[in-house]
Amino acid sequence: MSKNDILELEQLRESFGDDPDTFIAVLEMFMIEVPNDYDDLQNKMDINDFYASGLLAHKVKSSYRMIGMEEETLLLQEIEDRAKRKEELDEIPALFEKFKAMYPEGLKLIMRTIKHLKKSK
Repeated sequence: MSKNDILELEQLRESFGDDPDTFIAVLEMFMIEVPNDYDDLQNKMDINDFYASGLLAHKVKSSYRMIGMEEETLLLQEIEDRAKRKEELDEIPALFEKFKAMYPEGLKLIMRTIKHLKKSK
């Protein structure tokens, strides 16, 4: 598998050592929690509730940061920052659209990483 086929998980290694079982547990929890939070974020974006969107972006951002998905983390950080400052709110929908475009492929990447970790045990 090439480097881009699975996550590298440096942040998890720094936190938990080289423990594939823990990595699998964290990634599986991500796959349970983040889609629910994503749906909530989508709903708040649909009604232009940028305050709630910022809070949800903060929550989801933490999950992406933990597994080392930097592009998603940065987009969510931008949404959170604009919502918190109540500035440049008109840019939030475009930022969310960028995140939304990356979201399905990110989930596939996580699933490939889980399968790889389970096979490697």
